[in-house]
Amino acid sequence: MEIYRLDAAGIHKTDFPHYKKDKGNSYCLIMTPEELVESNKHFKLHESTVQECLSPKQYPRLEVYDEMCFGVLNIITKQEDEFNLTELNFYITQCCLMLVTRDDSRLMDYLIKETKQSYSKSSGYVATPSKLLFLLLDKLTSMDSTILKDIESRIAELEEEVMEGRSGEFIRDIITLRKQLLFLKSYYEPLLDIAEDLVDNENGYIEGSSIKQYRILYNRISRLNSNVLNLRDYITQVREAYQAQVDINQNKTMKFFTVITTIFLPLTLIAGWYGMNFKYMPELDWIYGYPFVMALCVLVVAISLIFFKKNNYLD
Repeated sequence: MEIYRLDAAGIHKTDFPHYKKDKGNSYCLIMTPEELVESNKHFKLHESTVQECLSPKQYPRLEVYDEMCFGVLNIITKQEDEFNLTELNFYITQCCLMLVTRDDSRLMDYLIKETKQSYSKSSGYVATPSKLLFLLLDKLTSMDSTILKDIESRIAELEEEVMEGRSGEFIRDIITLRKQLLFLKSYYEPLLDIAEDLVDNENGYIEGSSIKQYRILYNRISRLNSNVLNLRDYITQVREAYQAQVDINQNKTMKFFTVITTIFLPLTLIAGWYGMNFKYMPELDWIYGYPFVMALCVLVVAISLIFFKKNNYLD
């Protein structure tokens, strides 16, 4: 367990015994679910929320109680074409922010770094639990626009490939991008609800000076969610364009075979006609019968090609 005291001078690492004695300062605590269970006799948190911290697959949300807020967040990381999730639970009161996670190696390093920058920019800055929570949520979404731009660029490349007739691994790429966008949609929608609930500030644990920051955060997440929906529409249009291109190619193929079939249809009729072998067919004994049929077939093919060419059926 890591414990940090928040005051006008900055963030200071301390220990659990000192935390239990001190009632006048604000604190930030980082612990594992097992450490939360062991120390809950002191915190007296809702047992249902403690059990949820033990479960690694909880739906992101914010639960508002009179004495605290309990939240479940997902932290996304991207590896090649796949996203991974790490769950983060938090409790926030007026004087304490508790982060419950199985991977806390970089959380506090980031919060301390950002807080120091805030202290350097403003002489009157004081770290509070709600400000640290904002910094954390801000970190979760600060670089997401880059991820969406990369996806948009990839979709644009696929669109160019479709227009140029270079399909390649188009279907596989489309499925991968659709999965990524579906993942981001399911990520931003609950995060948007969490930001909205924090802005509503039902139990007053977000100080007035931070509400504006949370509104900015809410607007950013809303834009990100809208961008994901727009990209889903975009990739649907590209997929439809690809399908239209496939249909056009199939139509060209069918058109070619239709022309071939139409040309050979009268030839088949001629072959069938002269293949009946009736006894009194005059052409059977005619010395020019065979050359005549050959010339007739060539003439039929030539007339058919001229007709199709004139009506643009061969384009």
